[in-house]
Amino acid sequence: MAILLILGIFYFLCIHGFLFANAANTELLAIYEVAEVGGSLHDLDEKVATLPQSWITASPSQDSRIFSAPLQFGASEWILRIKAEDGLITCVRIHTSDSIRYHPQAAPPDKGSCSLESY
Repeated sequence: MAILLILGIFYFLCIHGFLFANAANTELLAIYEVAEVGGSLHDLDEKVATLPQSWITASPSQDSRIFSAPLQFGASEWILRIKAEDGLITCVRIHTSDSIRYHPQAAPPDKGSCSLESY
């Protein structure tokens, strides 16, 4: 009986983690679409404010915006990192929380000049 309970909890967590991840990744992709290289961070902030953000968290700083999906097993959740210089977007990149160098296969390509050394 205990084994069935443990398996049920594990199954529940995996299914819900997968569903939440897909919803979060969809929200990250919507932000990716409105983030344009050469555009201003201020304009991006205004556009992002109109988008649904139920599953993601945002971490703004002076020269970057980081949007992340909920924690998943295996550190496979997506992170959308937007870098700027002088208020203008220079890089839009999706990677996993496991490594800034790992680009998820299902994620769109980087936009702009994304130097991994500057992270």
